Amino acid sequence: MTDDVSRNERIKEASHYLRGTLAEGLGDEITGAIVEGDQQLVKFHGMYLQDDRDLRPERTRKKMEKAFAFMIRVRVPGGVLSAQQWLALDEVARTYANGTMRLTTRQTVQLHGIIKSNLKATMRAIDAALLNSIAACGDVNRNVMCNVNPEQSSAHAAALDLARAISDHLTPRTPAYREIWLDGERIAGGEDEAQIQDRGGGAAVKRRRCLRPRSRFHRHPRR
Repeated sequence: MTDDVSRNERIKEASHYLRGTLAEGLGDEITGAIVEGDQQLVKFHGMYLQDDRDLRPERTRKKMEKAFAFMIRVRVPGGVLSAQQWLALDEVARTYANGTMRLTTRQTVQLHGIIKSNLKATMRAIDAALLNSIAACGDVNRNVMCNVNPEQSSAHAAALDLARAISDHLTPRTPAYREIWLDGERIAGGEDEAQIQDRGGGAAVKRRRCLRPRSRFHRHPRR
């Protein structure tokens, strides 16, 4: 076993169970960004720091900071949302993001253009819809894909239940997510406080559960 690990793994190890200095960075009103180490760490909370490329030349000429904003990817195991959750995310996108919801090929929803000062309000609104973004980005198990119509049969419903169970099992156990984004009370704990993906993966992981498709069309031989 080698002691050589990736840079991201070292960031995780030094992050105090995915806390890093994110709480302090959110309170820094001088910049719309966060420090470099936290830019990697925040991926494990389900978001990326980005900037508006169209505004880069103008802001560079004016010696201004880049127009930073965050993308949040919602964790949606099995790709199934209720109508209420869909409407809640639509409201979040209109209120805090750039007014769009982007559906991904891996059965999740992305919200773009969220400035740092709106991050906590956005995360609270997502949480109120009984959703979250933990581990939806980064070199972790991002999402578990599944057949998206649990009403089609009992087998499809069971597949969705299994996808959600797998997702829950692989979700990091750290309470840092609630502490940082939802002002949750900090929970003391030792090494069992967090389940962070094992070393050596180094790449994002997506898992899927599939059922054999059932055709509704029947071919009749020509008489």
